[in-house]
Amino acid sequence: LGPLTRAGIKAYEKAIDRPMGGNPTESILILLQESVRLKNNEVAKAQEIPKELPVVSTGTGFYINKSYLVTNYHVVQKCNYLTIQNMGLLTIETQDQINDIAILRSNKESNFFLKLDENPQLGQPIFTGGFPYNDFLDNFNFTTGNVSGLRGTQSNISQFQFTAPVQPGSSGGPILNDKGGVAGLTVSGFGASFAEANNTLPQNIAFGIKIGIVKDILNEEGIEFHEGHKFWFSSSQEDIAELAKVSSVLINCHSEL
Repeated sequence: LGPLTRAGIKAYEKAIDRPMGGNPTESILILLQESVRLKNNEVAKAQEIPKELPVVSTGTGFYINKSYLVTNYHVVQKCNYLTIQNMGLLTIETQDQINDIAILRSNKESNFFLKLDENPQLGQPIFTGGFPYNDFLDNFNFTTGNVSGLRGTQSNISQFQFTAPVQPGSSGGPILNDKGGVAGLTVSGFGASFAEANNTLPQNIAFGIKIGIVKDILNEEGIEFHEGHKFWFSSSQEDIAELAKVSSVLINCHSEL
């Protein structure tokens, strides 16, 4: 916390008519995060696209009701606007930078969406869906594994570890249990930078965000979702794969190069 940071906090406090203390209190951080959310939403909810921009990155999202989707914050954070193929623009309804979650809304309804189940259990079989390396694969990808740990990196209790392979572009995709309920959403995996820094090749190490965190955000925002799972009993991988596929979408991030 140096003089430039204190000056920045004071400038923000002055802009919102608060005493200029220059200290990063919890209330200031909450207000600052809300200001960032409102600014990003204002851009995302524009009625007209200012100009056509190229797709600079892609991610995955999944429907939780006919109009709302869930994905990662890092999928949408640097985008001027968002689209999904053949379904038009997406707007950002709310976002949580700390937990890496974004709730989006589509201007066109979907007939397929997923139910949100309980948080994952250690050893539980899970299934992931997404659109990795879409420039090259151009296809929905479905992988299987199990829950291998109940915390993320640095003992992050909002995340869990699983063994199903995931790649760039899978971020924000659903992680389903064997009854077709969402247990979490994919957030990351250890990649080349980790391998280089640690001189080792990580295998079957990926991380997801527990679905309970997502449900808390949806409840706070008053956004409707359906709890539980699709199937009464453990279902076939084929049925779960089809469920994940029809409920997931490729998210295009449009931005200036």
